[in-house]
Amino acid sequence: MTTEEFKNKVIPFSRKLYPMLFRILGNEEETRDALQDLMVKLWNKRKELDECTNQSAYIVTMARNYSFDLLKKKRPERIQEADRYKILNLEADEVSQETKEKFECVHRAICNLPEKYRAVLQLRDIDGFSFEEIKEITGDEVPNIRVILSRARQKVKEEVEKIYDYDKTKQFV
Repeated sequence: MTTEEFKNKVIPFSRKLYPMLFRILGNEEETRDALQDLMVKLWNKRKELDECTNQSAYIVTMARNYSFDLLKKKRPERIQEADRYKILNLEADEVSQETKEKFECVHRAICNLPEKYRAVLQLRDIDGFSFEEIKEITGDEVPNIRVILSRARQKVKEEVEKIYDYDKTKQFV
């Protein structure tokens, strides 16, 4: 792979990878450093990348694994704890406590999903990947991805409704 091919094929992925890396690492500076390191790693593996039949899946998988490796080295805590969303770190006057609690409830519901459901939901709704890109990453067909995404969203909705329906019934007792 030439320098021009690398610039045209790999570098544009950084825009897609940034949200995923930020979600995993939870720190803007660490995310930028990780993305830069990842691009160097991809440049060093350009021959493997050139031979790869599914380059986007290879790049996304490499980015995900690299960010988890960084997380493991840095913190002994569980990886899911680093999976916090930006809203939880906002100042109290920017977001109400009720909003933070609702957001945490949705976050827990997503974390409790089966791995395949959680992965597809995060790739589509949080990281903003298209169905075609998710197809390349997971190897599943688009109709199957749509079904998984629909079921994942439904499960999250049901879990959140259980909590809030329970809260409403407690108030009338």
